Amino acid sequence: MSLNGVFSIGLSGINALSTSFEAISNNVANSQTTGYRRLETDFSTLVSAPAPELDTRVGTPRAGGGVSAINRAAISQQGAVTRTGAETNLAINGDGFFVVSRDAAEGDAINPFLFTRAGGFRADADGNLVNDAGYFLQGSIAGASGAATSTSLGGLRTVNIADIGLTGGAAIADIEITDDGQVIARLANGDTRALFDIPLAVFTNPDGLDDAPLSAFRRSEDSGEATLVRSGQDGAGTIERAALELSTVDISQEFSTLIVTQRAYASNSQIISIADELLQTLTETAA
Repeated sequence: MSLNGVFSIGLSGINALSTSFEAISNNVANSQTTGYRRLETDFSTLVSAPAPELDTRVGTPRAGGGVSAINRAAISQQGAVTRTGAETNLAINGDGFFVVSRDAAEGDAINPFLFTRAGGFRADADGNLVNDAGYFLQGSIAGASGAATSTSLGGLRTVNIADIGLTGGAAIADIEITDDGQVIARLANGDTRALFDIPLAVFTNPDGLDDAPLSAFRRSEDSGEATLVRSGQDGAGTIERAALELSTVDISQEFSTLIVTQRAYASNSQIISIADELLQTLTETAA
């Protein structure tokens, strides 16, 4: 192998480990972020070619190609659920995602729906449920029987707990969100009305979702289309009210990974330093 090959392999190792450092840093920074999914670094050997002076029979030594790395979120991993006491805080125990939108308007081609596990929802000044990242929770309007009037993404709208038009003009005194995702209004006159049904979006391959900003994800060809299901049914997890799902980051694990990564980075740096010294020696000898 040439010294240029040694340089290339050492540099690929440094670049790959820099990717790992990036994942560790992001994980530590988001260890307290609700619904955050830990980033994992996958390393893979670059395609190598037979050394020019060697034949290509099976088992013949090959020239090294180095290493590459990519970061991916462990999306399907479950985080711990903690109680908050705030009725509109929601957590999912099991599979599924809340459907959210970047603004209070319905999702469309320009402003598509996103999917998240960050359920720190609260009512804004207009009564819309919005989480800490600024995403608006989407749900189906409940009909007269309390059942959802839509089971498709196109029929969702922002969940609003101050929509007097849905309650026949009676003032809303309190809100309850049930374990199956129903948003129930308790009216000042003592009546109760089902306002919305909060569905969960499930995917054939949730780990195939693409990253979106602020602990959210968007569908991809790898994830498949979203299927809206009721909490606790058809493979979906259950909604837990007055609770939040914590980050899946384990700080002790991150620091252990940091130590291993730092040692590997130093080793690759040393390889480049040694190759540089050898190249200088050869250059001086040739001169």
